Amino acid sequence: MNIKFENIKIREAEISDANILTNWWNDGKVMAHAGFPRGLGTNIKEVEKQIKSYEGKLSKLCIIEIGNIPIGEMSYGIGDGFAEVGWKLCDENFQNKGYGTKIINKTFEFIFNDKKINDAVNIEKIIWDTNLNNKRAQKVYEDKVHAIRVKVEKDAWEDQNGELQSSVLYEMPRERFEKLQKDN
Repeated sequence: MNIKFENIKIREAEISDANILTNWWNDGKVMAHAGFPRGLGTNIKEVEKQIKSYEGKLSKLCIIEIGNIPIGEMSYGIGDGFAEVGWKLCDENFQNKGYGTKIINKTFEFIFNDKKINDAVNIEKIIWDTNLNNKRAQKVYEDKVHAIRVKVEKDAWEDQNGELQSSVLYEMPRERFEKLQKDN
């Protein structure tokens, strides 16, 4: 994956990204919505292994850059007829500026149109979830991206502090995305 538009770039993570990913993944503030309010407690060697685990696969771990500055990450996994995606804008200086909406829409466009992915698996929808407490993300998904809120899973999992957390599940069917693109 290598997407460039405006001053935004989404590219596959490389071994040289292990340091910044380690910093983000160990930051409890960045990882709280993912269930790790104390961070992952990982190290560079483990993150390098994680990056290498994506080599040669349709699924990818990516770095999001704005003006050549790494500001976040995304990953996607390919399933039977769907892709499951996750995004994190890790640098607070780039949050609430409209980048998230653009990044999400470009991700959808890439996954629905990438020949390599769709020759292997016909992607009919993209799915993802967020923590019920992440109101900012929900606003983007519902009001700006116009995703379908599928359901809320109350008290579905425990974070690393043992506190029950709830998730909101979303999807973007291919037909809906294509219609939204035509309407804009």
